[in-house]
Amino acid sequence: MAMVGDGQTSYDKNTDGKDQELAGCSARGIRGAAIPTKARLTYFQDQSLKLELRYKSEDEWTLCFETGAIAIPSVAYLGFSAETGELSDNFDIISVETKNMYATVASSEVKADASSSGKSKGRPKARRAGGGWGWFFVKIVLAGVVIGGGYVGWTMYKTSKRHSRFD
Repeated sequence: MAMVGDGQTSYDKNTDGKDQELAGCSARGIRGAAIPTKARLTYFQDQSLKLELRYKSEDEWTLCFETGAIAIPSVAYLGFSAETGELSDNFDIISVETKNMYATVASSEVKADASSSGKSKGRPKARRAGGGWGWFFVKIVLAGVVIGGGYVGWTMYKTSKRHSRFD
């Protein structure tokens, strides 16, 4: 079952959530299936939401539901539950994968567009959060030069004071 909550309304156990149900299906045979069960949830922004299940055979996806136009907020939470009203069951979720179905613009393409037209057509160039190992070693060497220079200067000063006639 798919449900869209408003963040305030609680799940109604007495009606198994029928008041909040967006779509759903009955998957007889999913419990104790001969193969690992998989679910594929596909959402096209503001267009559709589709759930397919794979539990009958390795290469067969069964459509559970598909909705029409639905708008999911930009900040959304995905939840999994085996609870239905008074009953509950135990399922192990081994992994959850999310993928962007749209190709993203490569940074080399953004740089090529910016140099050819004079304006960046892609996202603004992100600043690096910190230096790398090179800057670390440069700072260590500079600190060594400053400390070494200070020591040499102090030694020269002490030597000149020792050989001074007016001391």
